[in-house]
Amino acid sequence: MLSMAQEVSANSLGSDMPLDSKIMEWDPGSNAPDAWVLPAALQQLQECGEESLVEELIEIFQTDTASRLELLARAVQTADYTTARQEAHTIKGSALQVGAVRFGDICRQMETEARKPEPVDLNPLFGALMASFEEVRVVLAARQSSENGGSPDHGQ
Repeated sequence: MLSMAQEVSANSLGSDMPLDSKIMEWDPGSNAPDAWVLPAALQQLQECGEESLVEELIEIFQTDTASRLELLARAVQTADYTTARQEAHTIKGSALQVGAVRFGDICRQMETEARKPEPVDLNPLFGALMASFEEVRVVLAARQSSENGGSPDHGQ
C-alpha cells in the first residue's frame, strides 16, 4: 500500500511530461546544487569527534521529513495552501541545516507558490520534492555505508 506522499508523488510524476518541465522555475542543469553536501557546522562537529551527533541529526532529519511529507501530501491533495506553505517552510529549514540544498530549494519554491493569492497546482512541485528527497536518502545511505567501512547498515 502506498503512503499518501508516495501516491501524490506517483500522480505528479505519472504523466509523459519530463520531470524538469514540471518543476516550474527550478532548472536541474549544470548549476544545480548537489543533492547533499555536509554543511560547515556539521563538518566542524565531525572534526571535533562528534560523528555520532552528526549521524543522529541526519537520521532525525530523514525521519522528521518523511512524516512531514505525509502532511504536505495531504495538504497538496486537498489544496490546503496554508498547511502546504507551513510544512514546506519547516522542511526547507531542516533541509538547509543538514545540507540538502536542492531539496531545500524545491521546498522554497513550493512555499513561495503556496503563499500566492491564487497558487497553481502544487502536485508537480510535490513530485519534484519527493524525487529530490529520495535522491538525498540515497546519497546519505551511501555516505553512511562508506563511513561504516563499506558494509551496508542492516538496521534500516
